[in-house]
Amino acid sequence: MSSAVLYLAIVAVWAIVLVPMWLRRDTENAGITRLLHKRADELDGDEEATEAPRTAEEEPQEADEPQEAPRPRRPVTRAAVIARRRRRTSGLAALVVTAVALVASGVLPWWATVPPTLLLAGHLTLLRVAVGMDAARRRAAAEARAAARARAIEARRAEQETEPAEVIELVTPEEVFDQYADDRRAVGE
Repeated sequence: MSSAVLYLAIVAVWAIVLVPMWLRRDTENAGITRLLHKRADELDGDEEATEAPRTAEEEPQEADEPQEAPRPRRPVTRAAVIARRRRRTSGLAALVVTAVALVASGVLPWWATVPPTLLLAGHLTLLRVAVGMDAARRRAAAEARAAARARAIEARRAEQETEPAEVIELVTPEEVFDQYADDRRAVGE
């Protein structure tokens, strides 16, 4: 059997698993790299950067200067998580199908289907656990909302029970003003 198939399998696993991990890590570190390059450009333009190096006693206190904080990471949305899970599942399924096709064609021995199958089974097991965790999280959030709603209703009931209604006596004047009367007078006459 040729070792080219083994190398192809290694490259396939590398492309499916490691490349997305490296791309994701690069986007997370892009903000830090940008800040480092900006700081280096500022030092190149300063006159102080071209002077002789200072001793530790002469170093200015840089802790007092406000530094730019890196931008906060965007929160991961549910749609992004689901899309990532689908990509990973389809990639592993394609790897299993490819391995089975190569075994069926006689290029690989039967045991070459075991690693991709185990990877897919492990991934599906993790997905099952994630579904259970998502359901538990939704259930806990719904219970918390229901408890908060019940507390608000109880607070309203207690407030209504403790405060008796105030009775206001309405007094009608003896002479009712009629705006359509014939003998209307302007104010102050």
